[in-house]
Amino acid sequence: MHGTTVITNRHAVRWRIATAAVGALTAAAVAQDIKPPEAAQQHAKPPLPAAKAAGALPNGPVIVKVKPDPLVIQQQQPWGGQLAQAPLTPAPEVVRLWAPETVASVRLSNHDLSAVAELDAKEFARREAASARLGLSSVPAEVIFAILARGELSVEQCERLLAIAQDKVLALPRGALGLRMQPSGDPRNPGVEVLLLLPGMPAERVLKIGDRIERIDDRPLATSSDLVEIVQSKMPGDHVRLSIARQQRDERGKPKLDPAGGFIDDRMEFDVALTTAVDLDRFEDQLASPVRSVVLERRLLALREAEARFSPRTVKIKSPPPAPIVPKKRPSDAGAARDPLTPDD
Repeated sequence: MHGTTVITNRHAVRWRIATAAVGALTAAAVAQDIKPPEAAQQHAKPPLPAAKAAGALPNGPVIVKVKPDPLVIQQQQPWGGQLAQAPLTPAPEVVRLWAPETVASVRLSNHDLSAVAELDAKEFARREAASARLGLSSVPAEVIFAILARGELSVEQCERLLAIAQDKVLALPRGALGLRMQPSGDPRNPGVEVLLLLPGMPAERVLKIGDRIERIDDRPLATSSDLVEIVQSKMPGDHVRLSIARQQRDERGKPKLDPAGGFIDDRMEFDVALTTAVDLDRFEDQLASPVRSVVLERRLLALREAEARFSPRTVKIKSPPPAPIVPKKRPSDAGAARDPLTPDD
């Protein structure tokens, strides 16, 4: 009897651990708008059916058929097909680096021009040293693109300058607010809901958990990636204007309701100065990383556009067709010369 009790308790402990793990995975999945892993769903403990009477246990499995409510399904899928991912476009903060007005405002120093000349030196070591000089952080990306826009470069110079420009563009600082969010899920109240505020980041100073960000710089938000793209396309120190809805709460902290049963929101606007996205590395385990790569993808698209614009033009040279090969005729036996070393017949 004692052994039976131990086994039963051990199984109960295992079920509690498995259920807690599935609950944690499900909570994390809901926070990031993803489904819980199938493996976790398979290990989840099935819910016990309700007993027919107090203290009675069901003899077999009870199958409960639930008819889906179309209204509930429509509320759970408020955005319909509107969330189809739009094609990515080149990052505007990169494209403007070679815009005519930007190029015209750049003043090239003799130091920069001498380094460009060294890019075409005969010695490989001198070319590498010149690339390192132009790749320093003290040389802004605008200077590299201004040199490319001037033209009159050799193939070696052009290829090296494009490689330097790529490194500088991918290292450009990105803005950050410091929050975790999810779509509101309500078509009547669109926006993104604040789930987490990172300590010491700009969002913590003005926002509260539960706030719904409806617009940023007067641009409406539907998904979390909408806000990430706008924020990280800006530079640290740039300002953004957040338009939010904050629920009114009573003295006990419960949301206030209007006569129709809806929440009562206060509309607010905040002007926030962005910090650098490098600060987000401290909270890597608390942030979803896939949406953060969209900005880098758009910068890579801009770099492809720069490569198409500034790469040296290739010239196709048509080579003359090869001359036809004429097979050599073998001499006939009658006219063949007799080998003097061969004895007569």
